[in-house]
Parts: sequence; C-alpha cells; structure tokens
Amino acid sequence: TLRRATRITGIPTADFNTMELAEAGSFAEASDGDTWNQPEIPYNALYPYNHVYETESGHLKEYDDTPGHERIHERHRTGTSTEISPDGTYTNIIKGDHYTLTSNDTKVYIQGDSDTTINGRHKLFINKDGNANNHYDIQVGPGANVNIHVDNGDLNLHSTNGRINMNAGGDYNLKVGGNMTVTVAGEFNQTVEGGSNYNTSGTVVIRGNTIDMNP
Repeated sequence: TLRRATRITGIPTADFNTMELAEAGSFAEASDGDTWNQPEIPYNALYPYNHVYETESGHLKEYDDTPGHERIHERHRTGTSTEISPDGTYTNIIKGDHYTLTSNDTKVYIQGDSDTTINGRHKLFINKDGNANNHYDIQVGPGANVNIHVDNGDLNLHSTNGRINMNAGGDYNLKVGGNMTVTVAGEFNQTVEGGSNYNTSGTVVIRGNTIDMNP
C-alpha cells in the first residue's frame, strides 16, 4: 500500500516547439514532449508462493513464484529498492544519491526509446586526462533532427583554443530577433557562387582604410 501511494507519475520529457526559420514559409518541425510513469507495483502474491525474508530493521527480500505474477523484489528500509516484474521490467528506486564508478569501459545498447528528466543541473566532462583522439561524437541517423531548446536563457558555444566548423549540405538559415554583432580579429572573407541580395530599411555605412568596389 505504501509503495503504491508513493509511486511517481506524470514525469515530463523534453518538448521542442515548431520554430519559424529565416527563409519565408520555412519551419523546423516540433518534437512534442510527453509524460511517463513509474511502472505500476506488480505485487499480486498468493500463499504459499511468495518467499519473503525480512530483517529486524526492515530490509526486505521477496522471491515470488505466484503463477503469472512471478517477480523479484529487494528493498532497503529507507525505500531504495530493485524490482523485476513478471514481464522482465527492471525498476530501480533510489531514495538517496546514486554513484557508479567503472574502472574500464561501459557499453549501453537501447533498442527502444530513452528519456531523461533532471530537476537539477547536468554536466558532462569528456577527455578529462587530455589524451589524443578522445572525441565526443554524436551521430543521428536518417530522418531525424537535432533540436536544442532553451526556455529562458542563453545558448553559449565557446572554443578556448580551436576552430568552430559548420558545414551545411543544404540551406543555412539564421534568424535574429534583436541585433547581430560579429567581431573578427583577423580577416573576413566571403565567397558567394550565386548572387547576393542586401535588403535594409535603415542606413548602410561602410568604413575602411581602402574600399575597392571594382567588378
């Protein structure tokens, strides 16, 4: 009864709204979020199939062989628990902190979907030892997008000592709601194989030591 009363439901996933692009009539498709629930408590034991071991402080271990409702449940007195449901669903509930320390590699293969919802912050530190070729790679297969949405904050990208390279196989659209400022410490080179159109409703000012407008 207590476990069912404390079951967590309605956990939201990331939501990306439709975004209008700089190109007229062009939009980035939405990726709507949804909610998910902690699995229902699968307890449906019948005597004498549920084999229970309980300690003096309240630690609990169950091996339930009830036909059609077979499960394994191990629970600490604080509520931290592990349960394997009759269909093989594996549920961990951790009431305190969770630490995982691995001396070698970790491999994860998820054949379905994956959702992570975090109430606090999240940091990821790659190549802590500074070794060569320990890259951070993200590959997205055909037919899917990469969407980043910030509700109310800045989106910052900073390379301390390196280049920022972007290669668009198709169009490149940039829409700015306020001002746009570009500061270049070196030269600014622009190569356009097609035509160039500049439309402005304000004043155009060009200043330079030498201005060469030869065709």
